[in-house]
Amino acid sequence: MNTNESTKRTIKGFGIGLSLLFSLTLLSGIGVNAQTMRQQERRQDRREDRQERREDRRDARQDGYEDGLREGAEDARGRRRANAQAESDYRRAGGESNQRERQAYRTGFVQGYREGYNRNIRSTRVIRNRRGY
Repeated sequence: MNTNESTKRTIKGFGIGLSLLFSLTLLSGIGVNAQTMRQQERRQDRREDRQERREDRRDARQDGYEDGLREGAEDARGRRRANAQAESDYRRAGGESNQRERQAYRTGFVQGYREGYNRNIRSTRVIRNRRGY
């Protein structure tokens, strides 16, 4: 009987140990899975933030281009010297708050200004030539 009880205790202990080992393995897997999910969520958040910043810069550049196009055309029609950096919109950078957005606005502004100025300076020359100026 002694041997029989000893064997039962051993089997019982082995069963308890095995169930504890199984439980720990299961719980550690859940923790790793949760950690992996959090990492994936953080990566996705960072991707979305970068995309949003790109869109903001694209919008700022487009706004700058449109403002520059208008200002350049006005300067050409007014026969003023071309100087995009002298314009208040360029200096204020359209009121953009972020440094990269301000730079994108200014880049767009200069491009638009040149295009607006060149389009309209040519048209004022054509008009003056037709009138005999």
